[in-house]
Amino acid sequence: MRKRHLSSDALSLDRGEWICHCVSTMNRREFIRNLTIAGAAAATPLLGDRFIPFAEAADIPTFSFAHITDLHLDVKGVSNWQHREKSVPLFIDTLRQLGRLPQLKFVIFGGDQIHAGPHDRESLYVFNEWSKQLAVPYYILLGNMEVSPVAGVSTLTTEDYLSAWRGRGVAPGRTSWTADPVSTVRVIGFDVTVEGRPYGEAGPERLAWLRKQLRAAKKKKLVILATHQLLLPTTPRDTMPEWSLWMVRNHAVVRELLEQHPNVRLVVSGHHHATKVDTVNGVTYAADPSTVTYPCAFRLFSVTPQGIAIRSVGLDERAAVSKARELLLADPYARLYDPQQPENVLSYSIGLTEQDRESLIPL
Repeated sequence: MRKRHLSSDALSLDRGEWICHCVSTMNRREFIRNLTIAGAAAATPLLGDRFIPFAEAADIPTFSFAHITDLHLDVKGVSNWQHREKSVPLFIDTLRQLGRLPQLKFVIFGGDQIHAGPHDRESLYVFNEWSKQLAVPYYILLGNMEVSPVAGVSTLTTEDYLSAWRGRGVAPGRTSWTADPVSTVRVIGFDVTVEGRPYGEAGPERLAWLRKQLRAAKKKKLVILATHQLLLPTTPRDTMPEWSLWMVRNHAVVRELLEQHPNVRLVVSGHHHATKVDTVNGVTYAADPSTVTYPCAFRLFSVTPQGIAIRSVGLDERAAVSKARELLLADPYARLYDPQQPENVLSYSIGLTEQDRESLIPL
């Protein structure tokens, strides 16, 4: 069979033609393999590790997974601080980077896969068709975009997403989930979204569900939790009214529950489109960047007997990344972060410290 490669011509087509080209000309089983050799650019170097030691690590086999969050796919998107005009090419580039990595055990899509609006149905189609190319299991969390359709504009509801992503953790009537990628490790996808609101909250029923899952996982050597909204602030501004939308409102209550279980060592989240790593009372909280907002990256987590290495993987769509940088700097979001020096938002988004950055993302 003749191999087909992702060409630069495909990305220059009219959006509608390009989507059809993507779906119709690519053999699903060949896709990831071909993406590995498709681009001339070398894979982004992965520099710097953040290790999280945990008890009885020898019982945990080595494996890696990726956390990809806040794609905001919008096939006819208009850019603001999110470069939604290029959201689909950036998603394709994300899949290309996955194809260049060592074999992953699984992938987590961390929410806001689809941007709410008039083109959400088309964008969901693109996500589903391209994600079929993944050769590893993947699990999905809902974000505020999927649970907050725009009244009179959006064509999809939350139930539509749950049906479309049935079997990827979520299912009709189920928005939180658990998975055991290896026998000694449990991953919990914990839905903290609130219908019609950007912030998150874990109400009594959700807390009871999480408490039950943590108790059920007490014999696991390692528990990893994934949420969309943040359980730990990435900046003091996250605790102020103007930026509290990034947080789970009762985040302290959730963290206290997690801290009662020593095998819970890692929480991964998105939503803020920022890069931050902090460890509090034995639990490490990784706030992960977005593929559609500068620095246009996702996270790779490598679990070894020595600990968990957290690394960022930047995208190769250099022109789109450069434009995303301009968009972020020009947006009011930057002045909310630092009214006196809005350019500081760039360092914040990449990661203010070496521990936050974990890698140097080339532009």
